This record gives sequence, C-alpha cells and structure tokens, in this order.
Amino acid sequence: MKALADLIDIYNKNYARHEEWKLSDFKNRTKSMEELIKDAVWGYLPNLKRDSHQCQISKAVLEEMTKRLLDPLIMEEIKRATCFDDIFIIVYELRIPNFSSLCVYDTALRIGAMFNLYPKVIYLHRGVLDGIINLIGKMELEKHIKFFLRDEKYPYVTKDCLPMELQILEPHHIENFLCRNKEKILVFDLKRT
Repeated sequence: MKALADLIDIYNKNYARHEEWKLSDFKNRTKSMEELIKDAVWGYLPNLKRDSHQCQISKAVLEEMTKRLLDPLIMEEIKRATCFDDIFIIVYELRIPNFSSLCVYDTALRIGAMFNLYPKVIYLHRGVLDGIINLIGKMELEKHIKFFLRDEKYPYVTKDCLPMELQILEPHHIENFLCRNKEKILVFDLKRT
C-alpha cells in the first residue's frame, strides 16, 4: 500500500504534465478564439484527438453548445472574465440537456486556460466524487460540501477539507488526482467517518 504522499508524487511525475499538455493549445492561444472555443466544447487535445469525456456526448449537443458559446455577445463576455467562476457561469447558463456537469467543467477549464483563469475550488463530478468519498468519508464530506449556484448537480469543496499533502496541488489537479486514484485511495484509513 502506497502512502498518500507517494500517490501524489506519482501523479506529479506521471500525470500532472500530461494534464497541462492537454490545456497547452488553450494556454498558448495557438488558434483563434473561435477555434479554441470549438475545441474546448468538443474536447480536442493538441494531437487533434478528442478527450474521452466529450466523445460520449452527441454531435448535435456539441454543435449546439459550440453555437451558443460562439455568439459574439457571449465571446465578449468570456473576454471580460476575471476569474474561473465567470467562465463557469457562462458555460453553466448556456448548457443544454445532455451536456453533463463534467462537460460544463471541462469546457470551462479549457476556456479558462486561455485567460490563465483556473478553479479555486474542487468540483466533484463523477469519479472525483467517488475519490473524495473514498479519501475523507461521506460524513466528513457532508460537513464541507457546497453547491455551485445551489445546484446539487454541481457540488464542490475547498482545499482545506483535504489532507495537507493534497493541498499542495492546484484545485484542477486535485480534481484529476481524485478521479485517477479513486480506487487506490480507498485503502487509506484517513476517513473521519
């Protein structure tokens, strides 16, 4: 059994750089804003493959979300964003049925990277939620969980409810770490039940 610090070291050595690479086209603004927004919605990676999360969403849904985000007034609103939440709210408010909470987060994360705007909290969708429950326990989580715009489909926590070892990572890396390691951290006895 590996200690939590060991898993974090493995994440930093083997996965953190890959996660940053996935955002590199957005950070470097290698394309027009319109192209990057489309890539953000469709989940295109720098190697032109698509992220597995967005591959599960229908073409019609992705086309409609792209159309909504490419509206000139929305693009101006995106340009005026001063924090990740500004972008997250835009994507959240424009979402349509079948564009899941994970897609809202991933799209906002990619667009935020264009402006060096990243989450300050850890959003708990799908595997991330399993990971944090396995790490700190359901009862402890219930003490700290909040909901974005009071929407129960968009839970989040702040870093301070997590073990100190994990707090060294940025929230978007914590999100990824918890998802990637959800089964591995199940064996830790950190739960405060």
